Amino acid sequence: MKFELVDLKTPDALNEYCRRTLGKPQQRGSVMIYPCPFGTHARFKLQVTEYQGEGRFKCWVCDRSGDIFNLHAGINGFDTQRDFPGVLRGVCNVLGVRPPDDDGTPLPTRRRPVRPRSDPSMAAFLPEESSCFLSDLDEAELDACRERLQQDERLAGKLSSELGIHPLMMQIHTARELGRGLLGATPDNRLLYLYTAEDEEGNTRYTGAKLRRRDKHANPCLKLENGQWIPGGTMNPSSGNLRGIRFLWPIGKAAAPWGLDSAHGKRFVIITEGESDCLAVGQALECFREAYQQDVDPCTGRPYEDGRGSLEAVIPAVIAIPGASGFKTGWETPLAGKNVILALDADKAGREAAAKLRERLTAAGCIIRDWMPPYKDARNMLLCAGERALYESIFESMNAPAPTICPLLTTH
Repeated sequence: MKFELVDLKTPDALNEYCRRTLGKPQQRGSVMIYPCPFGTHARFKLQVTEYQGEGRFKCWVCDRSGDIFNLHAGINGFDTQRDFPGVLRGVCNVLGVRPPDDDGTPLPTRRRPVRPRSDPSMAAFLPEESSCFLSDLDEAELDACRERLQQDERLAGKLSSELGIHPLMMQIHTARELGRGLLGATPDNRLLYLYTAEDEEGNTRYTGAKLRRRDKHANPCLKLENGQWIPGGTMNPSSGNLRGIRFLWPIGKAAAPWGLDSAHGKRFVIITEGESDCLAVGQALECFREAYQQDVDPCTGRPYEDGRGSLEAVIPAVIAIPGASGFKTGWETPLAGKNVILALDADKAGREAAAKLRERLTAAGCIIRDWMPPYKDARNMLLCAGERALYESIFESMNAPAPTICPLLTTH
């Protein structure tokens, strides 16, 4: 029986290759993490995920990424283009199958791209309006904006510095396979918050983009039509608008919370009032994750774990709504039954919005905890108090008494 080259590109094949070459993985939710074979960092940092039906790896220390062929080539010092026949044979040898041009046994693979979903309510959520999805031309342009930010480290550094966010967050939020809220950059180097949702076939598609004004920048208003950026007016303060325009939507709208995909398989979800607060909380949790991975339980010799499961399972997902009143009808559906931490701004608008959200999410079966930052918002706390103070404050709220919930995490 013959098999095709595509069979070697599946997540199943990549995970099997990693198990045979890198050893037994650690599992975080539905994601497998392996020791990285590159450089000197031996901790479990190489992550295998699924993107458009193909297996992809990425190391969050050395930033190496690619598919099964890139991994084999990197380990063995090959070039995937120049040495591809040899790379293909090497991959097949590791997996114990014959190359496609030979008669051999096919890999047991999953042909259709299916994302693992441990929460049926997540799979059931679809935007109310199918027309919210953008045209192919506009989707292609927004994805080009994402790739622009992903590939331009200097620009990513500048934009992250302006937000007070670590550049690592720009890398995390330009990787589509991670399910986080996506970031991009316009052709004139301004930050875009890219909103996505799933269509009826389970494909993640763009629904809109939110443009952020930059300091000391020309900041023309932009509109995206047929894949082209059309300038007009200004976002900067003017005689007719002394405050200027802080944000605008060049195209589309939010059809789902920013970063909703990251809530798949998570018991706990933090909702922030804006995307930059989402980035700030995400950075604090990355710091927490890194600190705990460096420590081990002296009783077991393994990384610390929550009493009810893996450490990763209790690290919350972080999603954002586009403003205090931005939580739309139906958005509670994919969060039904989850533990939700409301992390809206500490102003009047934030408190009022949190009260309304609490009522709606409670009706959806969520267990609600409030996190009221001792600063204006999460990003302000990150800038003023640092990552550890931010995640400790969040975990204190998570540990607050709530019906049917046991204590979750303690820092050390």
